[in-house]
Amino acid sequence: ANPSFLADEATLAAYVGDVTQAEAGAAIFAANCAACHGNAGQGLIGPNLTDRYWIHGGKNVDLFRTITDGVVEKGMTPWGSILSPEQRAQVIAFIRSIQGSEPEGARDPQGELYEGA
Repeated sequence: ANPSFLADEATLAAYVGDVTQAEAGAAIFAANCAACHGNAGQGLIGPNLTDRYWIHGGKNVDLFRTITDGVVEKGMTPWGSILSPEQRAQVIAFIRSIQGSEPEGARDPQGELYEGA
């Protein structure tokens, strides 16, 4: 882990804008997140990650916090001690890359509409 990693909007936006980071995030997502969020992010047990609705906030820093802390009451593992900050940022890059993809069988929107990037 990189203790100097700054998980702010600017740092996370740099990951989001990088195809290589999104590709790395896809592999991490497939190994750790797809069981609950679906291979295409369509949502299974966990919510759909391809729409613009977010239960715990839609900013990159909100996603980072949710991945880091998990949502224990809903069964989501806190990934902060498992994935490095860089890996969590790569997962966010992947999630952003599938936004608007409208996969077949996607769960209905949950949470609040987030209009930001």
